[in-house]
Amino acid sequence: MATLTRQENPTDQQGLIQCKSTVTFQSGLGWFGVVMTPEGIERLHFGHSAEEEVLELISEEYELSNSTPPKWWKDSQKLLLAFAFGESVDLSKIPTSLGRRTPFQQKVVHALLKVGYGQTVTYAELAARAGSAGAARAVGNQMAKNCVPLIIPCHRVVGSGGKLGGFSAPQGLTMKRRLLNMENDQSQLPLDLDDIS
Repeated sequence: MATLTRQENPTDQQGLIQCKSTVTFQSGLGWFGVVMTPEGIERLHFGHSAEEEVLELISEEYELSNSTPPKWWKDSQKLLLAFAFGESVDLSKIPTSLGRRTPFQQKVVHALLKVGYGQTVTYAELAARAGSAGAARAVGNQMAKNCVPLIIPCHRVVGSGGKLGGFSAPQGLTMKRRLLNMENDQSQLPLDLDDIS
């Protein structure tokens, strides 16, 4: 596990965002890279085959240096590891620091957090639950820009007609299918995702 940080200034001369601390660790879902402020997780990467991959990805946006993670991090890491090894845990307990969001984005996230472990929702259904029926494409765009996947469970949002939709994590739809199957196995819902394309 590596612990890194960014300096207190908001950006450096190269335009990199400077974070409070970054932690990398290996899990059942590959290498994680977590960027956090004292308030919560700002960026989460997972599914990488090597620590170097996730560090390179983070360093494209953040200036890295040493720092101690916030006190809440230890419990949050335990939840992420438990999830990655297939346990049914509530990741919404993990604090996030996502900055300002539009009212639409807030409603979509709020509606998505109600979609439980082992459940799915279509982009159109999520738009309707957020009070914006017909905004499936906007929901898809928001899911593609999700900075904290797993915590905000964008993998549970699928396309209509049995399609998986998209997924921006490493391994793309293979990883999305893996997550959904893992959750389905634990929740024991009658859902076979092997045939969904």
